[in-house]
Amino acid sequence: MNYKTKVINWNKYDRIAVFIDVANIIYSLKDLNWRIDYKKLQEYFKKNSKLVDIYFYYSTKKENSGQANLLEMLARKGFQLRVKEVKIIKLKNKEVMLKGNCDVELTIDMIDLMPAYDTAVLLSGDSDFASLIKYVQKHGKQVIAISTRGHISKEIIQSADKFMWFNWFKDCWNLN
Repeated sequence: MNYKTKVINWNKYDRIAVFIDVANIIYSLKDLNWRIDYKKLQEYFKKNSKLVDIYFYYSTKKENSGQANLLEMLARKGFQLRVKEVKIIKLKNKEVMLKGNCDVELTIDMIDLMPAYDTAVLLSGDSDFASLIKYVQKHGKQVIAISTRGHISKEIIQSADKFMWFNWFKDCWNLN
């Protein structure tokens, strides 16, 4: 499939807010052997749409200076950061499980911010967001979901007004 042939007129979606579920996106992009440049992502939406804001939901470890540097750079670029510390859960068999997702924070923001946008762009394939998509649609908003094969639920594809594969963005944005 030639992804470059598909041109998106983002302006027809009026005011856009982008919501990035980083935990979901990191695993999605690993399958594509690709790392997204969040600055270029922001520049793309600023240039091609009526971008209201871009939200970044992320769980981090205190001691990870690389993550701290990334978050500092994103804050300087104007990203709205929603960050919480990864929880360490000790299991009975002495194994450790790391837990850190920001689904609730993303949900609250997408609902609270509805007056500011006409279209929500959700970078996630998590089926938990299908109910959120339906809720914001009931309030007159559109939702565009972006993800990859193996990381997108059928509920998201069926719920979103438009679904896009990351492959298209990789080719069109040249964000390698």
